[in-house]
Amino acid sequence: MKKITKYIPTIILTLLCSCSDYLDIVPDNVTTLDIVFNNRNTAERYLANCYHFVPDHGSVKRIPGMGAGHECWFYTTNDSHFDNEVSFYIARGLQNIDAPYANYWDGEGGSNLPMFRAIRECNIFLDYVRDQHKVNDLTDSERKRWIAEVNVLKAYYHFFLFEHYGPIPIVDKALPVSTDPEGVKVTRMPVDQIVDYMVKLIDDSYKDLPPVITMEATEMGRLTQPAALALKAKILLWAASPLFNGNKDYANFRNEEGKPFINQEFSREKWVRTAEACKEAIESAETNGCQLYDCSMDMSYSQDLPEEIFYSMNIRQTVTERFNSELIWSVGKQGTNELQNLSMACIVPSLQQGSGNGQVTGSILQSRAAGVYAPTLETAEQFYSKNGVPIDEDKEWLTSGNYDNRYTTRQVTSADKYNMRTGWTTAVLHFNREPRFYGSLGFDGSTWYGNGRTDVNDLNYVDGKYGRNSGNKWGFNYSITGYFAKKVVYYQNAITQSSQVVYEYPFPIIRLGDLYLMYAESLNEATEGDNNVPEEVYTYLRKVRERSGLKKGVLGQTEDIGDVRVAWEKYSNDPTKPKTKDGMRSIIKQERKIELALEGHQYNDLRRWKDASKELSKSIKGWNVQGEIEEDFYKVTTLFVPRAFTTKDYLWPIKKQDLQVDDKLIQTYGW
Repeated sequence: MKKITKYIPTIILTLLCSCSDYLDIVPDNVTTLDIVFNNRNTAERYLANCYHFVPDHGSVKRIPGMGAGHECWFYTTNDSHFDNEVSFYIARGLQNIDAPYANYWDGEGGSNLPMFRAIRECNIFLDYVRDQHKVNDLTDSERKRWIAEVNVLKAYYHFFLFEHYGPIPIVDKALPVSTDPEGVKVTRMPVDQIVDYMVKLIDDSYKDLPPVITMEATEMGRLTQPAALALKAKILLWAASPLFNGNKDYANFRNEEGKPFINQEFSREKWVRTAEACKEAIESAETNGCQLYDCSMDMSYSQDLPEEIFYSMNIRQTVTERFNSELIWSVGKQGTNELQNLSMACIVPSLQQGSGNGQVTGSILQSRAAGVYAPTLETAEQFYSKNGVPIDEDKEWLTSGNYDNRYTTRQVTSADKYNMRTGWTTAVLHFNREPRFYGSLGFDGSTWYGNGRTDVNDLNYVDGKYGRNSGNKWGFNYSITGYFAKKVVYYQNAITQSSQVVYEYPFPIIRLGDLYLMYAESLNEATEGDNNVPEEVYTYLRKVRERSGLKKGVLGQTEDIGDVRVAWEKYSNDPTKPKTKDGMRSIIKQERKIELALEGHQYNDLRRWKDASKELSKSIKGWNVQGEIEEDFYKVTTLFVPRAFTTKDYLWPIKKQDLQVDDKLIQTYGW
């Protein structure tokens, strides 16, 4: 099996360039740079330095997509055991202009990675490597590849800023140190111009990238053709989405000439262009061996799994299985160590009864199975029923009263023994859900495949009430909602009272399932007419749904529910929903929320869809984790009431001091 992506080995280099602000100026130690680009070995180290700025996308604290939305919540912003004073402060509505959080513009506010410095490093690298008289021992093919990689990295760093700030400066070259003060000032550019610039960087470069990585031991994580094309598709997806496509809310966000940064005319052609880019990226990925992952690819454990566990493991392993066939681009491992520590429920069997000795035996458990990264009740409710439709539309849920009574409890029978512990009493909400629900979330009474126990008849389980082993036992490091992010925890991790082994994995930036859903979304939006949904939209949704176990013949299902038309016709109280563009838009949005749950996409999707004003203004809810018995624990509790998410919150502010340094910069609208 060919594999397109892996991780970038950790190469921390303090090379040459230091500049206190983001302005793209060549440092005055040119002699040192001449030495660096005098031979292949040191030049390759500089190439690694250009990669070094790619953020760890699995970082709960530093990546806004992981912690700034309402997908998960935390019991605290800061105590002696845990702190998240970056993304969680944004989630709580504390973003500001004096010292912005996750300030990737300057590399401050907990971001630690100044993206404009990353772009500067890329420009310096390109200046030297494009010079045929430099790095004389570099072959022509290597030179082309290196230039292509850094051009795509430069596009990526611009895009990362673009995702957060919208209109940004285009920094295409490194300015000499002799440039006068006026010459180093930068201005924000119109969105359409930025998008065209990023896309051109990729179009001009991707063919010089390898289609796959062949030297796995030394090159995993480096860019490939499929990765570059997928990035291009993602850029165009943002450009076509409502935030940047005719957004009237930003009509007064204008440059110094009075022209709007965001084009005020909606363009369907932007969706057409996105759909074409997605299809090109899919074809490149599939041609070079990329395919949706499922557990049958690892016969070391999958052949004897019951269907319930097999399909729930599909979604877990899609994220956590190192170097699996679905990854298009993924980098870094350090972030997933922390991510897993913050997500893991404390499920060690010998402590299941909450014996009171946790303070003595729990030192590793407290830090390595903290359960702090806690999915919210809303996240739990967004997953489909076992019939592949939303629970508030499922006719079986509605007519039986299960939806109205979803917060009441019932006892688990042996029919659900692979998903929940037989005899346990848990919420009605937790029964009759799709496999991705059980693969993504842990909850009181749920089983947890792995962590030393893979006997399907004797699985670990979550004991999440107050004082119990998986609950608030020590007064810190616990799930504030009663849910756990099982999806991002590798099943072979082994954590006991006295030891721990955590298998790190490179966190996906783009994977094939994401690309399929991007294609379905863009194709749906690109088509004229409300009742003319292209067949390929259904086809690519089917691929994702069937991998997740939503198909005929699985788990007793007698209908072809991989096809959303069949699922809605048979089980939904809105049977014609998949036949219209508006209906499919709603379905695709929910499919993305489910398939990509806990991977850092939802917060950004809500922003680009312009749905954040509604969705991120809702109260945060969970179970009453202070409850010791079922009657108390299973009470819906409001954990936080946010202030209204307004127009200004869609885009990041620029630090006020930066505006004082560069009077050509215009502050983000509303700030």
